[in-house]
Amino acid sequence: MKKKAALLWIWLLCAAMTGCRDREAEFLKEAEAEETAAAEEEQGNTPVPSEPPKATEPPEKKEIYVDVCGAVAEPGVFCLPEGSRVFQAIEAAGGFLPEAAENYVNRAQGLSDGEQLYVPTREEALTMERTDTAPAGEENGEGAESGTEHAGKVNLNTADESELCTLTGVGASKAKAIIAYREENGPFVSIEDLMKVEGIKEGTFHKIKDEIEVG
Repeated sequence: MKKKAALLWIWLLCAAMTGCRDREAEFLKEAEAEETAAAEEEQGNTPVPSEPPKATEPPEKKEIYVDVCGAVAEPGVFCLPEGSRVFQAIEAAGGFLPEAAENYVNRAQGLSDGEQLYVPTREEALTMERTDTAPAGEENGEGAESGTEHAGKVNLNTADESELCTLTGVGASKAKAIIAYREENGPFVSIEDLMKVEGIKEGTFHKIKDEIEVG
């Protein structure tokens, strides 16, 4: 009996020692894992969660305000998209009136915020053109007396393309059209014949009538 009891105690002691070793090994593994995690965190190896991409906002549409007045159907202040042009402002105002000097305004010109667009009548346009083109001496009644009535005028029958391009509102295409017309139809009899040239209308003629002559 004593032998059996001794063997039992030895077996219990071995079992206890084996359990302690297992717990010690488990404890060592946990400690080692914690040390590894701490080292990685210190070295910056811990992954940082990335922020979700921000949604791209559509560009803000800008607007301008333009005051359209004069010979248009519905004068007023109109809100238009930035980058609008004169013809769009006139459309917003209901279009030209029958007496409007349509060729006096540049319908392709861009508009800016706060701009006033005035469309004159044909009669007003003629008055403004006379004021702009009248020589200083002529305003004082000195033009005829000084004998310089024809000074600086472009002769429609003899001028070349470069001379014709010096006229107000006449570019290379219109200058070529003038030369082609006189080559096909003969010399201009009067300055009013200029309106027979393709591309030259009443508005253009009134702008340059004081700059031209025939002969």
